[in-house]
Amino acid sequence: MNGPDYSLARQPRSRRRFCVLLPVLRPPDMLPYAIRSVLAQTETDFELCVICDGAPPETAEVAKAIAAGDPRVLVFPFPKGARHGEVHRAAVLDGARADFVAHIGDDDLWLPDHLVILARLLARADFVNVPGFYIRPDRRLRALPLADLADANARRRMLETRWNFFGPTECGYRLSAYRSLPEGWAPGPEELQSDLNMWRKFLRQPGMRLRSGQELSTLKFPTPDWGSLSLEEREAANRTVWDLMQDPARLASIRRLGRQNLAGTVRLEAYAPLLRRDPLTFGPLCLLALAGRRRNPPLF
Repeated sequence: MNGPDYSLARQPRSRRRFCVLLPVLRPPDMLPYAIRSVLAQTETDFELCVICDGAPPETAEVAKAIAAGDPRVLVFPFPKGARHGEVHRAAVLDGARADFVAHIGDDDLWLPDHLVILARLLARADFVNVPGFYIRPDRRLRALPLADLADANARRRMLETRWNFFGPTECGYRLSAYRSLPEGWAPGPEELQSDLNMWRKFLRQPGMRLRSGQELSTLKFPTPDWGSLSLEEREAANRTVWDLMQDPARLASIRRLGRQNLAGTVRLEAYAPLLRRDPLTFGPLCLLALAGRRRNPPLF
């Protein structure tokens, strides 16, 4: 049986600063908001590759309709790939001619400066992450625990256990670093998360420069929390938060809440190691953590 035709995906494309991968499997209810959040980036030199991993035809049609109005959007419809369609991502990256790679989930949102923040981190690194922030069904923001890729203990936990502190939406890497790996995106063991399987390849590569940031620049609606709701309800939540982000005052409020939430995850024993590794990055956050936890009102 023949596999997918990757000839178009692997054909070299225009040079860009960023190649953004957006894999999608489901109907397109939340997809337009994820795409809009990419197109609204203050860093405009990117290509957005929508990778349909066996998604229904209407998903590809929605993406193609948006692509008709913006040549930076490219749509790659593929049949369902093994596991999470990792081979499709590898094929699309084969044709990329970019400095950096970023990812976004079809039900996630980026703040307008996400690519700028990634580029700043990647100026001194090969593989980076920003912290993860979840919007829960109770409409409140939750920060994932702060960790640092420069911390040997964090790397050891990622390599030896199933522990992970960021997903594709929060990561960025140099395309040259990705191409230096013995293996790129590929289906991994069933018992291991797809993203952690990929991150381990970066962590094992000799000489890889690793760095973590601490700014809120992404928002996730995690499926374990939202999966019991209908697609209509999930679309309404994405739309509401997207609309909030168009108001500079509300966007600033989301950023403040994010920093307060992230500071609340910093354990006392982590202060000294964070400050030793990168005082300019983590110093303000540690000071905020010392000030104590704050209220966490609903976003909407």
